[in-house]
Amino acid sequence: MVKIPEVSAKERSGINQELRKLSLEGRFSDANTQLHRVMVATAGADWYTLRGIEKLLSTMFPGEGDTQAAISARLREVSAVRHGLVKQVRIVRNDETGKKVWFYRLVPSKEEVTL
Repeated sequence: MVKIPEVSAKERSGINQELRKLSLEGRFSDANTQLHRVMVATAGADWYTLRGIEKLLSTMFPGEGDTQAAISARLREVSAVRHGLVKQVRIVRNDETGKKVWFYRLVPSKEEVTL
């Protein structure tokens, strides 16, 4: 079983506060493109695998059919300058199988957020 990386209450609060600012600036509120759908779904303190993001997107945006490969490509396109977000990655080893599981999230690029 793979354990999802933990997030402290202080970290979650700081990330959410900065995301609210970005949202008010209109940086990623429009979810009419695949990139923006991925940003809306993965921005925040929670960690997701590509499979988890795919499931989340199918729930949030039914009928769009965003694949894991496409999601991975969109995560690579996120720009701190353009979108105000940076991709963070955590690699966790599955104790049972020895395989690595990759977790992703998008957080504000501001330096004030202590992670």
